[in-house]
Amino acid sequence: MNSIASNLQADVYVESGAALTIGNNVGMSSTRLWIHESVRIGNNVKIGGCVLITDTDAHPMDYVVRRSSNEGTKSAPVVIEDDVWVGAHCIILKGVTIGARSIIGAGSVVTKSIPAD
Repeated sequence: MNSIASNLQADVYVESGAALTIGNNVGMSSTRLWIHESVRIGNNVKIGGCVLITDTDAHPMDYVVRRSSNEGTKSAPVVIEDDVWVGAHCIILKGVTIGARSIIGAGSVVTKSIPAD
């Protein structure tokens, strides 16, 4: 039980041909993963309640295309290196690498890579 996560169920969706790699001693609470290409989580990573990690925009940016299909949706791998702590309710978006031993504060929206330490 994790009161921050309100006991919500975790959700993992790995599309055909995509890769999810999770290291040793990783803790997650009600984490949601949507993987179109690749997400790699290192060793000794702690992921707080209700975090969303996705390597895809999920829908095209062009509104005309979005009306009828998901063609042209962009994706880029996400890497979370060893000993990272991701606070509750964070969103980690496509193309991000979070360097080893970094701490991502609760509620952050991570759109660019974070260096180690």
